[in-house]
Amino acid sequence: MSKRTEWKEPVLIDPDKLQSHTDKEQETPKAQEIPLQSVSVVTEDNNDTLQTDKQPRTDKKRSRWTTVFTASIILLLSAGVIGEIYRLINWGFVIHPALGITFSALTGVTIISGLFWIWQGLKGLRQLKKTEELHTQAEALRGQKTHGQAQPLLKKLDAYYENTPINKSFKEAVRQVDSAYNDGEIISYISQHALQEQDEAAHQCVHRYSVQSGIMVALSPYATFDMWLVGWRNLKMLREITNIYGISAGATTQWSLLKKVLHNIAFAGLSEMTIHASSHILGSSLTSTISARAGQGIGAGLFTARSGLQAIKLCRPLPQEPSEQLQLASVTQSILRNIK
Repeated sequence: MSKRTEWKEPVLIDPDKLQSHTDKEQETPKAQEIPLQSVSVVTEDNNDTLQTDKQPRTDKKRSRWTTVFTASIILLLSAGVIGEIYRLINWGFVIHPALGITFSALTGVTIISGLFWIWQGLKGLRQLKKTEELHTQAEALRGQKTHGQAQPLLKKLDAYYENTPINKSFKEAVRQVDSAYNDGEIISYISQHALQEQDEAAHQCVHRYSVQSGIMVALSPYATFDMWLVGWRNLKMLREITNIYGISAGATTQWSLLKKVLHNIAFAGLSEMTIHASSHILGSSLTSTISARAGQGIGAGLFTARSGLQAIKLCRPLPQEPSEQLQLASVTQSILRNIK
């Protein structure tokens, strides 16, 4: 039996409404004008920057925690030392008043000498910084043919050498300057004559320590001992050079000067200097005949000489005429004469 279809009432459709409905479906959105000022270009670098900004700044946190840790260790050690000193003094007074007074006097002397040592180091660091500033200004005027720009620098040098043994020779060199000299000639003249006595003493010091270090390394059979010996003599040489140029020779000054000297040596290239010295000064035949220990001694002597010459440059507020190769040649020949 077939299914009967249900009858549905017809729906009347208005043609006008049908036309308006199709128009709405086909209607496209109108274009909008966007001002150029509001347009921004987003590149990959900007995205990377945004991503890096979102990352936590661990470096600052790490440095902050490192500072806190270092300060805590220093405070803890200081508290321990102070407590032990107090117990020692108290124990001395319990045993005998004279022993307690002795411990108290030794503690006072230690504290006073430590404070003086710190003050001397800080004074030397300030002098090195001032010397570097004056050297930079003098280097800028070197070779200039202008007039009148060297006067402010001479006033600063006069104040720098006030109440020092160098002040007399500096003023004497200033009085001998010709009025026709330009700024570059004034700097060169003052550099050659004001510090002539100090330069001679410093170069003799460098030559002496370099030759001694080279001879001891060449004759010593212990390599580790050689390294300690060269380092100790280099520190002693730096201390003597700073005293020659009137800079306070504290331990802090020595380490700061040594760090700058090693940085300058590494920048200049010690290996290139050694090759140049060995090939042009010794000669090919002599280089092939010297022993390995003699070669090590020459290398140690050249390193000490190079360190001393760099220290002289850093301790002088005025640039010096280059005479490095002559000094290195003299050191090498002196070492060879003494080890033959």
